[in-house]
Amino acid sequence: FLGKFLAVFVLILVVFTSVKAQNSSGGNVNMGNARISQFSDQQIMQLWMQASANGMSENDAISFLVKKGLRPSEVGQFKKRLLSLQGSKNSSFGAANMIKDTSGFMRDSTWVLEVPETKKLTNRYGYDFFANPNIKFEPNLRIATPKNYILGPDDELDITLTGLNETTVNATVNMDGNIKIEYVGLVNVSGLTMEDAKARIFGKMSKAYPALKLNKTQLSITISNYRSVRITIIGEAAWPGGYQISALSSVFNALYYSGGPTENGTLRDIKVIRNNKTIANIDLYEFLQNGKMDKDIRLEDQDVILYSPYIKRVELAGMVKRPGIFELRPNETIQQALQYAGGFNDSAFTDRLKVVQLNGSEKTYKEVDANLFANYIPSQSDSIYAEKKSPVFLNKVSISGAVYRPGDYGFQPKLSLQAVIKKADGLRTDAFMQRATIYRLTNTRDRVLVSVDLNKLTQNNTDFILEREDSIQIYTKQELEEVQYITIGGHVRTPGKIMFREGMQIQDVIAMSGGFMKDAAYHRVELSRIKKNRTDSLANQLVDLIKLELDSNLSSRDNTFTLQAQDYIFVPRLLNSVFLGDIKVAGEVYFPGNYVLEKRDETIENVLARAGGLTKYGSLKDLQVYRKGVLIGVNVDVANNNSRDLSLALLPGDSLFISRNDPFVQVIGAVYSPQLTRYESGSFKSYISAAGGVKNRASLSKAYIQYGNGINKKQKHFLFFKFYPRVTPGSKIFVPEMPDKEKGLSVAELSAITSILSALVGLAAILKL
Repeated sequence: FLGKFLAVFVLILVVFTSVKAQNSSGGNVNMGNARISQFSDQQIMQLWMQASANGMSENDAISFLVKKGLRPSEVGQFKKRLLSLQGSKNSSFGAANMIKDTSGFMRDSTWVLEVPETKKLTNRYGYDFFANPNIKFEPNLRIATPKNYILGPDDELDITLTGLNETTVNATVNMDGNIKIEYVGLVNVSGLTMEDAKARIFGKMSKAYPALKLNKTQLSITISNYRSVRITIIGEAAWPGGYQISALSSVFNALYYSGGPTENGTLRDIKVIRNNKTIANIDLYEFLQNGKMDKDIRLEDQDVILYSPYIKRVELAGMVKRPGIFELRPNETIQQALQYAGGFNDSAFTDRLKVVQLNGSEKTYKEVDANLFANYIPSQSDSIYAEKKSPVFLNKVSISGAVYRPGDYGFQPKLSLQAVIKKADGLRTDAFMQRATIYRLTNTRDRVLVSVDLNKLTQNNTDFILEREDSIQIYTKQELEEVQYITIGGHVRTPGKIMFREGMQIQDVIAMSGGFMKDAAYHRVELSRIKKNRTDSLANQLVDLIKLELDSNLSSRDNTFTLQAQDYIFVPRLLNSVFLGDIKVAGEVYFPGNYVLEKRDETIENVLARAGGLTKYGSLKDLQVYRKGVLIGVNVDVANNNSRDLSLALLPGDSLFISRNDPFVQVIGAVYSPQLTRYESGSFKSYISAAGGVKNRASLSKAYIQYGNGINKKQKHFLFFKFYPRVTPGSKIFVPEMPDKEKGLSVAELSAITSILSALVGLAAILKL
């Protein structure tokens, strides 16, 4: 990275070396990539001493760095580095380089004025020219000195003698307008053109160099550094103030430096004032519209540029090439405003313009015809609108539908319908001859419809005369007929609707639907056909059913059965060519998993046998069977010869779960110590006691037991006797809590009861009476 740092450093030194001569006009230096943190202390010191040696003030040096691209975020760091170096023991700052007012130096923010600003885009014509920060509208310093250039103080001249005498003199015009030439003395050149100055210098030097008059020595004079001139920009300028610019700068350079006009400033009458007299009125529209810069005069010291407020602006919108707000001179017409907007675009209606004018607090509406464009002078704030042309043809008719070349055709008086059909290469064979429709616009733009019988035109040798903008529609037979379909469903590859055509056979429809599927029962295809019943009485049978026996090769006799529109064909599936489904087996079996049903009446016992039977830990009596997520209560007790439920036929999607032998009984709910207790007896209450008994809010009467097979049982009552269910290993006993008792009566309820009692007392008293 050291090479990169040195390159940036050398670049900045070159900038400061030339800053005195080009402080205003500038060069192509860009410090946007400079990082102060990347410079060494020695480089910072050298940079500052170089700036001081060129006569720049402390604040001017900072402003110049910012103008050349130093990021605003780097300015504070640069100042801090300078002050820390100045106060260090090893500081090499001299008296000329010392920053005396350090606090003022840190507070100074005049460099902010040099930060490039990006102006917002606007619809005011010409203002965006000053909004582009990438445009460098600066004078070209690498050109031959113009002949009419007037010399002045601070111009630097290179005077070169070649030939018999060889010498070069660099001379700067001093404040008195003189240059000093060795062996010649002082020569006054201030206020002279280059040609006049060369003649005067020639005359003075020819005394010291006689070979000049003998033409044995040639004299050449060029300007190596141009002086700066001070100008002032005032009025409605974006950045008014004093500017130090190159003496080669012109009015256009200064206008761009000033950022252009404000929203209220003019582009049409920018004044250049010299010695209290207006010497030029600049109209930027000449440059923006035509590229002409014939009034781009060279500025001189103490010139003043004045942006006056605008006088008149109008807005052009609609179908123009360059919509926007345009500034007009007092006597410019609407035609010139249209020219500034680029004229009409291709879609514009050019016969007139619509104008909305402000008339006090109200608006007025005008229409200006094209023959008045050159004479109509818009008012301030007028809104001018160019309409879009309407798609009206003077000589067009169109034809569409059942002809070989539909489209638009030219119209001429007495054009006939048959002539247009002939231009369209005639009617197609599917044309509907009984009727054609002509859509017509009357002279009052009303829409009417005219019908024509094409058969009569051809048979009677008559014709129909068309009018401009007629639109002819020739129908096809298919458009006026209902589209009929045949539907095929069932076990074909592509079931759905197929457009009916006369002569279709069932083998055609089978082929168009992709053929039979492998499990199709094509030997018993059913065809449904709507009965043709045109009576007005309500019939019972509406459809005829036809059984067809087909084969996979579509070669049987019924394959040639002729179809009619709206027939429905159904191809069923083979009765036994289908998987019945599967059963899920889980838990304590040797081979759990999903088993496909082998038979329609396959039982629990069959499936368990296919799963390898129960492991030694499995409990058959705790078998759980689920169907669609719902438990089926089965009771299998092999020990007591109760295995009837093992013969239950299963359905696809059923699942079996074999629980593990569990020697414990679980008690949960409203007991003091919910727990698992080893099974010892079938007594229900002994396990309640083992769990610490029931709580105060327990409802022992609603307690129930859940067996390992998922079946629940609760206690039974007979008179005053209670019978608790028997407990088996793996059971769960649930003791629920009693619900909260309802609170006492509310105030409203007590009030209602009191009212009722009062009414009853009153009624009783009446009855006694």
